[in-house]
Amino acid sequence: MPTSKMVSSLASTSWEPGGFPPPLQSSTLSRMESYPKPLVPTSPILSSGTLGLRRERTDIPSVLDAGVARFLTSGRVGIAWTLRLLGIGPGHKVLIPSYNCSSMVAPVQWCGAEPVYYRVSERLDIDLDDLERQLEPAVRLLMVTHYFGFPQQCEALRAFCDRKGIALLEDCAHAFFGTYAGRPLGSFGDFAIASPMKFFPTLDGGCLVSARHSLDGVQLRMGGRAFQIKSLLTPLETALEYGRLGTFGSILRPIMQAKDSLWRTLKTLRHGTAEGPERGSSFAPSSSEGGFGFDPMWFDTAMSGGSRYVMFHTSWARLVKRRRRHYQRFAEALTGLSGCRPLLPDLPDGVVPYVFPLLLADHEQSFPVLKQRGVPMLRWDSLSTEAAAHCPQSALYAHALVQLPCHQELLDDELEWMIAEIRRTLTT
Repeated sequence: MPTSKMVSSLASTSWEPGGFPPPLQSSTLSRMESYPKPLVPTSPILSSGTLGLRRERTDIPSVLDAGVARFLTSGRVGIAWTLRLLGIGPGHKVLIPSYNCSSMVAPVQWCGAEPVYYRVSERLDIDLDDLERQLEPAVRLLMVTHYFGFPQQCEALRAFCDRKGIALLEDCAHAFFGTYAGRPLGSFGDFAIASPMKFFPTLDGGCLVSARHSLDGVQLRMGGRAFQIKSLLTPLETALEYGRLGTFGSILRPIMQAKDSLWRTLKTLRHGTAEGPERGSSFAPSSSEGGFGFDPMWFDTAMSGGSRYVMFHTSWARLVKRRRRHYQRFAEALTGLSGCRPLLPDLPDGVVPYVFPLLLADHEQSFPVLKQRGVPMLRWDSLSTEAAAHCPQSALYAHALVQLPCHQELLDDELEWMIAEIRRTLTT
């Protein structure tokens, strides 16, 4: 339960990170926690309101407006392609924010380059002074993350890279939509990557975008038959698990129950056909199943046909409106609550949020309780020792900053249930 000291620290307008308990020690992190399945979907799922029969025409700005795009299986594959196209490898270094998901670092390590971490502020803005300090001749690329959909200082970062003669990669994994200074996010970098599966109810999905460099070298092939089938069935299965799809779901349920038999049949097929990879028993990259590693076997595989269909036939206007509404409801309900503090309570015009970031005071107590109660929460608690040591703010946020879903497929009662559980946990 939060102590009075922690609560007063969080409630104060002059809040200092020191008011939180120290980050968990490595011995604690090494223990694997087992939590029940979330009672609310963590990511977007199919519903009767998701898709239209026709491809939607929209003027909503997205990363796809930033240049030519290639559609991949994940955003991390886009990072790997960026490194390949820039010729980055052993002997080179890449500037990466200290507060990161390990999937951002894995492609850098895969290509043989060295990650160099830079600091971020309390609001996750980039520390430009620290960028200067970390710069050295071996640095070839600056990776910038638009955390949770909120833009970084794009013009200043573009100018910095131009002055220093290094490339800029905009990580738009959290910012498929949005603008900065009247331009779509992703248009300031030499390259941009995005992760459609964070915004759409799909099995897979990544984008590599550039208006400054040719993407002709990004040669892709279609995934194998099992991958294509899985891209259709998995979103349907997840929707049924959470009671979506209405009458159609009742009709579909017996068909989905035969899925296991279908997979057993597909496993007898020869792995890795000329059509594309069919890897192991999952038939999909680890990124599609919650993994954070980088699997080079999927480096040249295109986004599945089913996932592309969903992305372009989803109502983008509905998506934007509902995400913003859900984010604002969280901010309204949790601002001022003892034991927590919204990191970014204000939602500027043009920002389309990925999640709602919430700081927990006594995270060692409240996080496992909320997870056990089925509240869907994520956190980036696998920072490297180097990143944590270089940026105490990032070390703190690895455990104290949690991500709550605000996606477009949340039901009103699911949103209110999450708020009620957070209130109950933090006030008892």
